[in-house]
Amino acid sequence: MTNTNTKFPLPPGSFGLPLVGETLSFLRDNNFAEKREKKYGKIYKSHIFGNPTIFLAGAEPNKFLFSNENKYFLAK
Repeated sequence: MTNTNTKFPLPPGSFGLPLVGETLSFLRDNNFAEKREKKYGKIYKSHIFGNPTIFLAGAEPNKFLFSNENKYFLAK
């Protein structure tokens, strides 16, 4: 799956149910992030509180994001 606004592919993950996404799982499960990280890796997509969301787990993905902020990523 790719975002139609960019040539870059989205990370693995799930957007969950239509409209609510994975919000209910996120609110109910204290281990939501840990379970998704085990399943998809340190960078994964989800849909939380009505918004597509990319999770970055750990220092390495976050360092990459902030080191290349204007190179690979667009802010809305």
